Amino acid sequence: MNMIRALGPELGHLSRRMGATSALFLALLAPASVLAQSGPNNSAVPVRAAPVQLEQISNPVEALGTANAWESVSVRAGVTEHISRIAFESGQQVKAGDVLVELSHAEELAELARARATLTRFERDEKRLRGLVSKNLTTREQLEVAETQVAETRALIDGLQARIDDRIIRAPFAGQLGLRNISLGGLVSPTTEITTLQDISRLKLDFTVPERQLSAISGGMPIEAVSQAYPDRVFHGEVMIVEARVDPQTRAFTVRARLDNPSRQLKPGMLLRVRIISNAREALTIPEAALVPLAGDQSVFVVEKTQGGHVVRQRDVEIGHRYPGKVEVLTGLSQGDLVVTRGTLNVRDGQAVTVQTESEAGGQ
Repeated sequence: MNMIRALGPELGHLSRRMGATSALFLALLAPASVLAQSGPNNSAVPVRAAPVQLEQISNPVEALGTANAWESVSVRAGVTEHISRIAFESGQQVKAGDVLVELSHAEELAELARARATLTRFERDEKRLRGLVSKNLTTREQLEVAETQVAETRALIDGLQARIDDRIIRAPFAGQLGLRNISLGGLVSPTTEITTLQDISRLKLDFTVPERQLSAISGGMPIEAVSQAYPDRVFHGEVMIVEARVDPQTRAFTVRARLDNPSRQLKPGMLLRVRIISNAREALTIPEAALVPLAGDQSVFVVEKTQGGHVVRQRDVEIGHRYPGKVEVLTGLSQGDLVVTRGTLNVRDGQAVTVQTESEAGGQ
């Protein structure tokens, strides 16, 4: 370098003596480092920069899932009988215990009334015999017979009440009814589907995930789901359980999640795109455009403020997970550092720059 500096005046003197053509020839022979000191590269280069940000990120796992009702039953009769009353309409919201259908049970009601009358008589006889036994006016055996008759009659009443209850069909839980498949006076049997009842205030969402991601999913992880029917709406829920086995044919395992559906927009059977929020954490991120790859390593140009303006310093970084348009930084940077996102090809370590931030560029 000292030799080059020494040759500098000589080159200038020879150029004046030999003319422009010879000077150009000598310039081409001079080392590039000599030219770099006197060329336009010393002027500030305009670049665009963005700050290193601390963000909440995760390693998302994506899949396709099928929605199922939280509870679902096919409403059927337990006996073969004619319909005497229908107390619902198709699509109706019902509460647990609401009467849906009544089957004919006049005969059972008559038998129940007769059994209750008989019970009243037997209870009266039992009471009378109990008083006589206390006065030693009758035997203990007669009282026991009366007590047996009372117990048998009460059992008969319970049986008749159960038969009547079988003919009054109620909603087993709160939910939405499906289509009504019966008519008044029709004969139904246990094979006849009267309607369906589904609780869709929340849903069970089943989906499969490749075996390699088994360690990334566990119960309680939050999920996000999107349906083609509502592309701008994100539905939230959480992982309930991970199946205990991997399918040997597909090398995948099934995950069941709970999905909130308070507005009941989602319906059982719908296909949803699922995103599992795995390994949620705070991390430093930069725009992906700031990376300068070199021989398998990654570096960035960090903007530093000086007395005369700004310069850039090339700094090696270690990156983690990549996201659309940005990348996680594990080491090499701190929150608030400015990294060059546009103009990296025009700068080198120590280069003077003029800086325009991404926020300033967005306002133009």
